[in-house]
Amino acid sequence: MKHTNCNFSLEGLQKMKENGTIFYTAAGYKKLKIAEIDTIAGTLKMERSTGKITWSLNLEKLFEIHEKVHSGELSLNQYDIDKEMPTWGNYITGLLQYFACENAK
Repeated sequence: MKHTNCNFSLEGLQKMKENGTIFYTAAGYKKLKIAEIDTIAGTLKMERSTGKITWSLNLEKLFEIHEKVHSGELSLNQYDIDKEMPTWGNYITGLLQYFACENAK
């Protein structure tokens, strides 16, 4: 589903990986980039500013969170997203902010 001003998509994630696009954590302090996308396994890994690679993030769950943010069911807030996807709130919030995602008005 397409949302106003939001360009979030698998293709967008793949383009970020190909281009080495940098985005920031929710608070804007730490740099991240997409390290790996495995469409067969349905996972994504990010590279932290330290160079370390995260464990796998389930793409289906990421897209589910994206939809919940746009529907207003979940706020675009790292603490709320952490409740849905423990330990990922800071990274997912930053990623969705990069794509200009926002809550329903």
